[in-house]
Amino acid sequence: MNRTVYPAGALFALLASLTPPSIVEAQVTPSSPRAELFAAIASLDSALFGAFNRCDAAQMETFFTDDVEFYHDYNGLTTPRKVVIADFADACAKHQIGRRELVPGTLEVHPIRGHGAIEVGVHRFFVRTPNGETPGSVAKFAMVWRNAGGEWKISRVLSFDHRK
Repeated sequence: MNRTVYPAGALFALLASLTPPSIVEAQVTPSSPRAELFAAIASLDSALFGAFNRCDAAQMETFFTDDVEFYHDYNGLTTPRKVVIADFADACAKHQIGRRELVPGTLEVHPIRGHGAIEVGVHRFFVRTPNGETPGSVAKFAMVWRNAGGEWKISRVLSFDHRK
């Protein structure tokens, strides 16, 4: 079984169009299924965190399955989707949500045969202040994307190893 990992080759603009990955291993062409999967998940990640950065709870909700499980090293387990989104909306209302940025070169996408994909990477958060932004935590993450009839939804999220 081939377990090739494809690092992101470009900084993803969270609110702009996705720049295709520029680094793939030699045996994989840009039109290969694995490269296409990487591009699809990277694009979804960009759209998901565009909504996150705008505190757009309605848009965020569209990315998750009803039975999503969100595991966070500080906050524990949150489930189902309506609670995940309610907690997100509440944190936004209290101005506790900062900006998320994917760390360039850390994105990995691994197919799950007959189900979807696992996305793994590192992201950095910035705290919004009256004077702009200050760096927050850096954390690792993993998301299980379920593909049901061509529609991608997140069923599991792990956000862990938060550090300054």
